[in-house]
Amino acid sequence: MVAAVIARIVAPVTSAARGLRGRGGAVSVPAMLRRPLVTRLRLVHVLALGLALAGGAVSCKKSSDGGSASPGGEGGGGGPAASAGVTMRYKPGAFKLKQNAVISVSIGGAQSGSFKVDAVGLLDISDQAGKLKVAHSILEVRDVKLEGVLKPQPKDGKAPPDPKTEILKATGASLVDLRGETDVPGTKALPENKKEAGQDDDFSALGDFLGLPQLPEPALTVGKPLKQEKQEEQTLGGTLKIPTDEETTYTLVKIDEVDGKRLAELKIESESSGATEAQGTTISVDSVTEGTIVFDLVTQLPVKVHIEQTQNFSFGSQGSGESRVVIDSTYEPG
Repeated sequence: MVAAVIARIVAPVTSAARGLRGRGGAVSVPAMLRRPLVTRLRLVHVLALGLALAGGAVSCKKSSDGGSASPGGEGGGGGPAASAGVTMRYKPGAFKLKQNAVISVSIGGAQSGSFKVDAVGLLDISDQAGKLKVAHSILEVRDVKLEGVLKPQPKDGKAPPDPKTEILKATGASLVDLRGETDVPGTKALPENKKEAGQDDDFSALGDFLGLPQLPEPALTVGKPLKQEKQEEQTLGGTLKIPTDEETTYTLVKIDEVDGKRLAELKIESESSGATEAQGTTISVDSVTEGTIVFDLVTQLPVKVHIEQTQNFSFGSQGSGESRVVIDSTYEPG
């Protein structure tokens, strides 16, 4: 889902590219960079990005070892790791998890800013038609820091809302399969995600970064990297389309036996890039992601996630920017 990550982080920027289609293309790229980063790169988009980052990549069209990229093998759910490899899947049924998350984001370019959120969320998970409904809420906000263009400013003569207070109101839900891959239409249809008229989601939807990290589709063998490639067209800003090439390598580093647990350490390395033309301007996005997921094969639950991503986007000679995201999450029974 790293390609989807590109869409989320770039959408607030490239959505302004729609202005290129109006008034004869009178909106300049520098103005596009200033306005989205100040007013349209809202925290909800960046934190939603955190959930996508934690997921790694989705199933792909081909793998470098010539094998099938479809599910298979043994070892998922605590079974012995056979020659076919280890398949990771979440357990079906109802359960609750606490997610301790620290997310740091910095952006640079025409405007710059950063924020860091340290929060505890509750995941209330239940069966729903063969999938998992993951409802989330915020239990505690330990700390939140916002700087630069991401710092809330007074509006209409009113003081900005207190970030901690607003983040604590965040609720929502997602519908995922047993790998944690999101069913987008199903998620949109959930009643927990319906917004009231006039509701401002700058802070109220920050809980979107909470959830289950997405697990790889194929079975993996310890010490044997599996490289996958994917090509798809992403829609950015609602209308702007950008072809994206993505290459992801999964490595099952090891399986540790600890206190009755079988902890599988999964390393994810991904590079993706895409470019398109809009009114004679080349818009390009390049992303490098590295991460680790620790997954308990006995309980079929996540233990911890660490993700780092650096992303560069460019409007040709008229402007560019960079974002860096670092996410650390740990999970425990709720």
